[in-house]
Amino acid sequence: MGLLILQEFRDKLDNIMLKAMHKSVLLYGYESYTGRFIKWYAEYYHNIKIDYLVSTDMSRSRAYDMEIFRPSILDFDYRDVRNAIIWVVEPMTDTLREALNKKGYVLNVDYFDLYSEIYGDDVYGINETGVDVFHLRKEGRRDIQFLEWLEWKYDCNFLTRIKHDDLEVAKEHGEGYGCTTQKEIFTILDRCHCIPKNKDAIFDYGCGKGGALLSFLDYGFERVGGVEYEPKIYEVLEQNVRKLGISESQIELIQGDAAKVDAELDEYNWFYFYRPFDGYIFEKCIERMCRSYKRKKRKMHIIVISPFSHKQIEESKAFRLTNQFTIDLRQRVVHLYETFN
Repeated sequence: MGLLILQEFRDKLDNIMLKAMHKSVLLYGYESYTGRFIKWYAEYYHNIKIDYLVSTDMSRSRAYDMEIFRPSILDFDYRDVRNAIIWVVEPMTDTLREALNKKGYVLNVDYFDLYSEIYGDDVYGINETGVDVFHLRKEGRRDIQFLEWLEWKYDCNFLTRIKHDDLEVAKEHGEGYGCTTQKEIFTILDRCHCIPKNKDAIFDYGCGKGGALLSFLDYGFERVGGVEYEPKIYEVLEQNVRKLGISESQIELIQGDAAKVDAELDEYNWFYFYRPFDGYIFEKCIERMCRSYKRKKRKMHIIVISPFSHKQIEESKAFRLTNQFTIDLRQRVVHLYETFN
């Protein structure tokens, strides 16, 4: 069903993609996150598989067994490229527009400018000055994806990374901040066979600015929660939730030490870790989760991306590894642990 605040974004993409049903599709500009997101979105929501991936930046190393073409594919009489619908997923230039028009392609019939459709002419973020790293927003070319659109539409702040050295309070045990989006989280939840029901709720350890929490709501969880230790990151988190109009009945935010979150855990049965802190804090969190399980017996699920501390979970004797897989992230390995009951 998805969050209503994202419906406008979905409608814009869907109106373009549904015109390509039963046709070949050429995705022009695949090397960016936008390209990978659009490829995922088309397949995830509409089962449209991209026939031709075209990269305009061949400077990045990649395996030659990946069938990624150069723009010159449009000059060859190769298969049905000439009849393929073209999705341009990089900012349109006069040169590219003229080249497509010269070849007989018609805008919004044979080719589609996705950046103009999503962002109009406002494709590049401004370079902010006098803003600390916690409140600094992404600069340069925007990507087409859910969270970045929310930044643009509602003046939120999700994407800018924060290095470990920039942390002011959580430096001893904490990790730097990075954001995962629906593209990654939906894939993880699908692979975990997660189908949220009315009483299901998920808790994010080290929830940062709230990108994962928002993605969980978008996936179908009616209740989410999270804890964030770094005060200024938590401040941004609260601002994001307020700007998006997410109600307190949907989300619980805790500012403080994750190792001390206790009674609140009883209201959750799914738990999410993406390297928020070191093994010392992680072990204490698992101990608190075990206490919660003893207080309130239920099926509990723990999702861990990059499971460096997997032994600490198994040694608890309360959880066992039930699934492991990889996803499209730099930290690729995901473990799912569940209680025995």
